[in-house]
Amino acid sequence: MFVDKVPSFGGAEAARRSASPLGPRMTFWVPFLILCASVPVWFGLVNTLYKRLASAHPAKFHDMGEPGLIRNNRPGTGIRLVKFIFTREDRPLNDPQVSRLTAFMFVFSICYLGLFLFLASPVLLAILIVVLGTRGS
Repeated sequence: MFVDKVPSFGGAEAARRSASPLGPRMTFWVPFLILCASVPVWFGLVNTLYKRLASAHPAKFHDMGEPGLIRNNRPGTGIRLVKFIFTREDRPLNDPQVSRLTAFMFVFSICYLGLFLFLASPVLLAILIVVLGTRGS
């Protein structure tokens, strides 16, 4: 219960931080591995959505350009997929399975984006510092 009040000049504090079970290196690798594992999960979700739309809602599937993961996968179909998910175009279909799937895909993509920005922020900050540093010279 005794708290050491002796000032530290970084040595003791650095030793305490490096002794933690999740060191500073794990701060990067754990989220990075989560992002990598999320990619095949996303592909599975998209494939499930496309199959459900093709079987239960062929008109909507046709309106989206009859997309697939490999076949007919153009930038326009990807944009239509994102629009379908984020504007909740599933609601007029009155299909609870599609609605649950798109709601999960919405939350999943927001979490993925947040984690990606968390990992990319140090890189973007370093680029900003370098750009501003060279501009001032």
